[in-house]
Amino acid sequence: MLIGILGLTMLQGCATYHAHPLETSPKLASSLEALRTHIEASEFMELPSSWRQHPINVSDGLDETETALLAVLNSPQLKAARGKMVEAKASLYSAGLLPDPQVSTGFDFPRSKDPALKPGESFGLGIDLQQILTRGARRDAATEQAKATYLNVLWQEWQVIQQARMLWRRTSIQRQQLEILRDQFQQAESTWKSLNGALIRGNATVDQEGLSLAPMMDAQAAVEESKRQLNATMHDLHLLLGIDPSVLLILTNNEDITTLIQIPLEGDSLESILKEIGMKRPDILALQAGYLSQENRVREQILSQFPSFSIGANSLRDTAGLWTLGPFINLNLPILNGNRGRVAMARATRQRLQEEYHFQLRSSYMQASKMAEDQRLAFREWKTLSEHLPKLEKSTKRLSKALASGDVDMLTFTTLRTAYFSQQAKVLLLEQALLEQGVALDALTGVLLINQTTNEQPQRVPPQSIQEPQL
Repeated sequence: MLIGILGLTMLQGCATYHAHPLETSPKLASSLEALRTHIEASEFMELPSSWRQHPINVSDGLDETETALLAVLNSPQLKAARGKMVEAKASLYSAGLLPDPQVSTGFDFPRSKDPALKPGESFGLGIDLQQILTRGARRDAATEQAKATYLNVLWQEWQVIQQARMLWRRTSIQRQQLEILRDQFQQAESTWKSLNGALIRGNATVDQEGLSLAPMMDAQAAVEESKRQLNATMHDLHLLLGIDPSVLLILTNNEDITTLIQIPLEGDSLESILKEIGMKRPDILALQAGYLSQENRVREQILSQFPSFSIGANSLRDTAGLWTLGPFINLNLPILNGNRGRVAMARATRQRLQEEYHFQLRSSYMQASKMAEDQRLAFREWKTLSEHLPKLEKSTKRLSKALASGDVDMLTFTTLRTAYFSQQAKVLLLEQALLEQGVALDALTGVLLINQTTNEQPQRVPPQSIQEPQL
């Protein structure tokens, strides 16, 4: 009867199984409107308050902040990562549970035919005290491990935010690059058509026509390559947001995206940010939590060296019908094993985690320092080229007039104009590098530096149509 009652009690506390079939479709959103666009007041407290209050309107084009927020809310990568937090909570819950009591029963049946003998019975109830002794260390270890898991998920969220910002900037600059390359191709095509017509009329030579054909072919190839790069970037952005690649993704048209270029950090301002990387980067904080978790596991294994014992009580009836009641102790003597192997392994793991933490801290410091120096060098080069590009434009226009009057030949003109196009493309590439380096530096330092932009940036020269007169 007692066993039946205990069985029913245990069944009431058991979990029940429910099948959860695997969804095999990509489950990509079919429109921007199908994405989640609202942040609850208690959600994502790690984001800047200005971001959490930033409205998301998918109907008028996405700005940089809207793109980052949509990635946080809808990224398939983050949805998968956040499942680890549920596992960590379950592990923490499991570590805090007390050990179940142990129930034992037995029967003795006399083989003698003596009518005075009766079947013997025994009942025991005990509990493993060592599991209670080490419970605090296990729970502390699970708490730090759950913290590490949360910080690792936070680090992935931070990386997704920076990836969304980078892809938004890359898309914006690549679209401008494509427009400029198309303009260059149209100019080169116009030149070739003009010379080809002049050749047919006998007003130009074969070498003049050939010298104009090669730049046109190069410009056309550059247009096609730019289309491929833009296509790859757009697909990456669609995947990051969790939307089908067929969905039209409109980004706000920033007329002067160079205003997003950050001031290169240097001196004390850079050094102070570099020194705080260990206190800002979620992944490094996660390594700290992982080390503390292992510290508690070492403590758990040290406590497990002590003799493992269980206590309880036994109630017995012998074959003569006499009932007895008394305590019992089951003791495991730590003579041969003594948990020494697990203690050694736990200590070795703790040492490894300490070295990994210091390596990651040093590596992050050096990467951020290198990125800041690259940014300073690129900024200096961009500023110099942007200042000289208008002069090169004027020279090319003057050479166009000289070509019309016969003072220069076609080779000289096409060479200078090709050089102008090349420098113009180089300025755009430097702008893209600076925009992406700014995001990369945010990711490496764990600090948003987006508001530290310069007011002394040179203005980019818009693409100009530099044509020679019709021949």
